[in-house]
Amino acid sequence: MNESAESTAVVTGIIICDHGSRRAQSNDSLRHVAERFAMRFAEDCEIVEPAHMELAAPDIATAYRQCVERGANRIVVLPMFLAKGKHWTRDIPSLTQQAAAEFPDTQYQIAEPLGLDDLLLDLLKKRFDANDQPVLASGEDDPRLEDVPPTVQRVQCGSCPFEYDRATGAVTIKPGSLLDKS
Repeated sequence: MNESAESTAVVTGIIICDHGSRRAQSNDSLRHVAERFAMRFAEDCEIVEPAHMELAAPDIATAYRQCVERGANRIVVLPMFLAKGKHWTRDIPSLTQQAAAEFPDTQYQIAEPLGLDDLLLDLLKKRFDANDQPVLASGEDDPRLEDVPPTVQRVQCGSCPFEYDRATGAVTIKPGSLLDKS
């Protein structure tokens, strides 16, 4: 292969991206997904890196840089998200664009989120059939909350712009959230 053909060859790097978590065990799961993806599709995808959108390392910029350092000049971000929410429409594109700006000779693409696919339905059915989690009676303590003090147990995700009042069932806009107009 001559030098000009070699310099224009497209080498693709894959970034498998999730949200990121404060729990190391959750973040380790993404690393395992990336490793297994790389092994399973080694013939087509030689460069695979994990990235967390926020809360944990490596972030998208680090994964992008690692792909480039490994020889990639085209990066495909594969979001491990179910739907086209704000992370897919705004956050991941913004973070990827910022990362790409450091490497002007690269191009990137952000794939569709997982979405509704028969494979996902099959996986849900597999989890249902496994029946390997405890069955709890109403009022019984969930063993997953064993080390979580009641004061930090939550009704909803802390980043949600809404508040839920258990006593009344009312849902209101959280003061200071993006939806708060006061």
